[in-house]
Amino acid sequence: MMELSRWEHEFAVEVEVPGDKSLTHRGILMSALAHGDMELTGWLDAGDTRSSLCLVKALGVEIREETPDRLVLRHARPLREPQDIIDCGNSGTTMRLGAGVLAGVAGLSVLTGDASLRRRPMARVAEPLRDGLGVQIWTKRDGRAPIVVRGGPHSGGRVELPVASAQVKSAVLLAGLSAQEAVSVVEPQATRDHTERLLAAMGGSVEVQGRIITVRPSHLTGLSFHVPGDPSSAAFWFALAALGTGRRVTVRSLLFNPTRVGFLRAMEAMGCRVEWSETGRIPESHGAVTVSGRPHRAVVIGPDQVPSMIDELPLAALLATQAPGQSVMAGAEELRVKECDRIQVTAAILRAMGAAVEERPDGWVIEGPTMLHGADVDAAGDHRMAMLAAIAATIAEGPTRIRGHESVAISYPAFFEGYQRVARIRP
Repeated sequence: MMELSRWEHEFAVEVEVPGDKSLTHRGILMSALAHGDMELTGWLDAGDTRSSLCLVKALGVEIREETPDRLVLRHARPLREPQDIIDCGNSGTTMRLGAGVLAGVAGLSVLTGDASLRRRPMARVAEPLRDGLGVQIWTKRDGRAPIVVRGGPHSGGRVELPVASAQVKSAVLLAGLSAQEAVSVVEPQATRDHTERLLAAMGGSVEVQGRIITVRPSHLTGLSFHVPGDPSSAAFWFALAALGTGRRVTVRSLLFNPTRVGFLRAMEAMGCRVEWSETGRIPESHGAVTVSGRPHRAVVIGPDQVPSMIDELPLAALLATQAPGQSVMAGAEELRVKECDRIQVTAAILRAMGAAVEERPDGWVIEGPTMLHGADVDAAGDHRMAMLAAIAATIAEGPTRIRGHESVAISYPAFFEGYQRVARIRP
């Protein structure tokens, strides 16, 4: 258990965040479908992305070079049937996108994971692959992992997703590369589009018309690119800046993908100062962001905004505890099937610290502002809940003790090292 205390000091700091997790996952997994080398500089080396590396290695992909900053992968021809069960650890991205990759790999593949991952819904990816494309794929009777895929020839067609999910969409699109005809995916709401962008950059035949994405059977070519900083990791530092007077945080080389910056837009709506400066567009728009200023307005976040900030919504809830008025966040039922039930755990952490939070099936209603106090809280084994509690602790009176803080290794192994560095800064 880690004990943290309130911060009283002001600071202006530049923070370096890890490479984007979504782009790192996709770069690794799509290396299995590409001819030539896939080179990722600035990649995220964390528990989840290591799970994706485990999957492509099981298919015969060769790791040509691996350093803390550079990863070079080479396609295996042909991809081989895995010799053993593939352990996806805690990574839903590995399991769901991996199912799409495995749809075109001849032979039998079995995907499993840790206890948390085996509780998450996997029928949502198996059903569109099976019913829409004819892929031979099975889950347990309750729709959860393990997943079994018998790869081989399968059809194309049109798949309409009942739930907005970038992971499920991506699985269907990746399976479409090995289909016998075009595959179209219809989303109920727009979700992060890294897969579509990478498919196009790697020479895939992909067409986007609003919420309809079509991919045709095609060959990909390996790509060399730098992975910009992860907006979901940076969000913790931005929230840190917004919670205290005289705090200012800058993050450079941050991914600006429009489907990923919803939290920054919400911060602007709450009255925080957000300064943007684009510095490049390859592989996607990226640049520097500086955040300062406290939230001074309540906010309403609805279903249309949720996909662009799904991982950051708990942080928006934390900010709302300090904003005058009633904030409402709805349409986020997807948070209940993450590494933990993030709607319930966020409410439990914030209420334990004195916040006025009403839990609803798809979000929260929060009355602010309220003074927070230290408490014993449980991160429920979820990396984002541990970091949420750590940021809240900086404005709480008295010590905050976090059970399960070590879970940050899943996505941000160096988080607490950076946290302690900023805690020591003095004006």
